[in-house]
Amino acid sequence: MAKGRNLKLTTDPNSRPEQREQTEKLKKVTENWTPLQKTPPSYMKGTLAATIWQRLIPILQETGVVKQADKATVECLCSAIQLYREAFENVQKNGIQREVWTTPILPTGKTLDKEFTRYQKNPAVTTMDSSMKQIKTFSSDLGLTPASRASLMASIDSQDDDTPSLAEILNAKSGDF
Repeated sequence: MAKGRNLKLTTDPNSRPEQREQTEKLKKVTENWTPLQKTPPSYMKGTLAATIWQRLIPILQETGVVKQADKATVECLCSAIQLYREAFENVQKNGIQREVWTTPILPTGKTLDKEFTRYQKNPAVTTMDSSMKQIKTFSSDLGLTPASRASLMASIDSQDDDTPSLAEILNAKSGDF
């Protein structure tokens, strides 16, 4: 495979052959893993994150590679998307920044008219930025999502027989390793 090209999961006949091959290898390696639950975790009930979960899971399950081992990553992704949307709504309502005014008080205790001192960034802008980074991370950078896991296939293909497989590690009971 050419260096620098992103690997994606696909069975599309128009996609690069190595991408289709890696997708099929990944499906075979994970075929006996427990599928990811369709319902959101109970703590998400009634939240935007639960709605995102319900919309996202069918799309992810269609790939055939999302498994219960991905649950925490999907939870974090749904939560990060919810945080992003809430922060976005806040910025839409309150703006990117706000004016900061002070009321000077004289030594006699008399107050003067308010004076403009500076602009202050809306904290929701920072939340949006952080959430976007988390969404990217949970979607691709950690190697825990299906697309990122496809890039791990090379290490699965080349591992020693004594080394536990990715499936064995993710499905292991506490104390097995």
